[in-house]
Amino acid sequence: MKILFVHQNFPGQFAGLVDHLIASGDHEVAAIGARQFQDPRILYRNYAAPPAGSAQNPLQDEAAVRISRAEAVAAQARILRLNGFAPDVILAHTGWSESLFLRDIFPEAKLVCYCEYHYMRRGGDVGFDPEFPVESLDTLHRLRIRNAFELSAIDDADACISPTPWQRSTYPSSVRPRIEVIHEGIDADTLAAVGGGNGHDYAWPAGIGTDTPVVTYVARYLEPQRGFHTFMRALPSLQAAVPDVHTVIVGADQGGYGPPPAERETWKETMLTELGERVDLTRVHFAGRVSYRDYATILKRSDVHAYLTYPFVLSWSALEAMAMGKAIVASDTPPVRDFMTDGENARLADFFDSRALADTVATLLNTRDERNRLGAAARQFILSNDLTRQAACKKVLDFIRSL
Repeated sequence: MKILFVHQNFPGQFAGLVDHLIASGDHEVAAIGARQFQDPRILYRNYAAPPAGSAQNPLQDEAAVRISRAEAVAAQARILRLNGFAPDVILAHTGWSESLFLRDIFPEAKLVCYCEYHYMRRGGDVGFDPEFPVESLDTLHRLRIRNAFELSAIDDADACISPTPWQRSTYPSSVRPRIEVIHEGIDADTLAAVGGGNGHDYAWPAGIGTDTPVVTYVARYLEPQRGFHTFMRALPSLQAAVPDVHTVIVGADQGGYGPPPAERETWKETMLTELGERVDLTRVHFAGRVSYRDYATILKRSDVHAYLTYPFVLSWSALEAMAMGKAIVASDTPPVRDFMTDGENARLADFFDSRALADTVATLLNTRDERNRLGAAARQFILSNDLTRQAACKKVLDFIRSL
């Protein structure tokens, strides 16, 4: 097959599938994206992302940026066509309206839309946290515009895929029957191999020895959307319950899905100021962004892994921790419940209850047999549900061939 991928941050969620296709040697791969990307095996066309807008009229800007992206992608698609590339299949992320005009350029191709998340008025991330209420109706209006463009792109699709049942459920009932749930998979084998060493090549913070209990927290950005504020508020109680526990926190200080804090530059600064002397910072280690090897090494060393999220897209790190056989304490929120069941393969706690989070983590730190049982069940869940990269790629390709 000739397959065209469209994703502003290519390869994004398509990384595993792209590698699988190229390794097979049976397919011709092209891609259109907004980031700089080079791979001689892939026919890649880069488009210039439009400016964010003037902010004088956010609603008009929201629509204009999406139309500009669609136009820019269409221009690159026309160049591909002129150069002789006519895809059999187009696999496009719907989140930025990039696929809006592709049906006009490649009418004979099968268009598969990757449906990651559809914004809801209730039940999703917006308005979930009472600590951060929706500031204005403009916020909701902008989400309606995003959804309208996404639904227009989906209308052109021959088929759609969504990575998890809950993410599929965010779409309107009229659309859901067209969406197949196929997760892109996590690279469990590579993760285990990378994290399979003794960790001596990683510069462990002072105080973490062979027998030190270690709790890990991982997020792309340290922000409330991923429960960073709840996790930090759990630390004083956790440190009191387990006096020798150390915490390793992985993630970038700046950026995120939600808005920045009102009074300080980062949520890390905000939470450290709030906690003050109630937390022993000699036992809290901020690793920042780390390499994949270091990330795997940190996960392997973890005794208990904490994962928290709003009702939003489930992080790969949650499934990667499961694949590593870690005992996980996670938020009792819908995306988590797709994969974790309290007492079976993880422990779940109320997203907002930092004390319950601390107590649950402390209990697991003190019961090795229970940690081992939960970790083994978590890994088995990944293997039994075709959530490895290899199994997921096969499912996607079988689905595409069925079209």
